[in-house]
Amino acid sequence: MRVWSAALLLLAGAVAGCAGGDERVTGVLTDVDGDLSRIVSFELLTQGERIQFVPEDGLDVFGDDGTPLSHLYEHLQTGDPVRVTYRVEDGVRIAILIEDA
Repeated sequence: MRVWSAALLLLAGAVAGCAGGDERVTGVLTDVDGDLSRIVSFELLTQGERIQFVPEDGLDVFGDDGTPLSHLYEHLQTGDPVRVTYRVEDGVRIAILIEDA
């Protein structure tokens, strides 16, 4: 019985260790794919690395003030940095929050 309990605890710890939390990165937009009504993906340059993101289903506002997500195009033109909170699912970075940096 103790062997099974120990095995279950080890398995639970391994699963919890693989399930990473949300991450955050700040950078400058280098590409935005989509239109004024829907952003499909965007790319951020941070510390010399280009990182691709896909907005989470239902994420259609920039920050928490109701600004449309198409505000990313303004950042693309001005070069003003953005902060992206994201999680990785099946190797894809899913943006869950995008804000002015």
